[in-house]
Amino acid sequence: MLADDLFRLAHHDRTGRPLLHASVAGLGLAAALLAELVVAEAIVIEDDQVCVVSRTAPPDVLAHTVLGQLAGEVAGHTVRTWLAFLSQTSHERVALRLLRSGHVRPEAGRRLLTRSTVYVPTDSHVAVWPWARLSTRLRQGKPLDRFDTVLAGLLVATDLYWRVLDGAPGHVVAGLRQMVAVAPPSLRLLLSHTEAAVGDAVLTGH
Repeated sequence: MLADDLFRLAHHDRTGRPLLHASVAGLGLAAALLAELVVAEAIVIEDDQVCVVSRTAPPDVLAHTVLGQLAGEVAGHTVRTWLAFLSQTSHERVALRLLRSGHVRPEAGRRLLTRSTVYVPTDSHVAVWPWARLSTRLRQGKPLDRFDTVLAGLLVATDLYWRVLDGAPGHVVAGLRQMVAVAPPSLRLLLSHTEAAVGDAVLTGH
């Protein structure tokens, strides 16, 4: 699942330590959850609107829940509105999906005066696979399938591509952006709105 792999990329593959600010990670994971429904042909993105085109229940529980939320709104909402709404719970919801599948285990942590939960990968080889897969293909200039094209676009939108391409020459980064630019229209629009939402979150500090 796209959101699962983005979650892995956004956290240290051994400690589970987050590599992104919480608000940026939340927006990225919210976009990944929407992208899963685009890939499943349950929704399309038209201009700035999310449009439900199929109410057939996806087999995944979380995807089913998100689709139900989208379909339950009589009035249409913009992509940015849905990103903001889903980002409030996307981290915990994706973490729970990974927990149910046995890919992470929760550990109590502490940051300054607050307590938090860190989701530690149960298998570092599985956790590092999205990074290894994308890094290898991008550095070698190999084409990406639709799944990895969207995943790469989410890395660009959240400014996380540095983790995958750390130390790579400039033409590799340019190649990544070119691959994302030819994604299918709905996905390209979703990625564009996500990048704008992340930019606003960074500027406002929220």
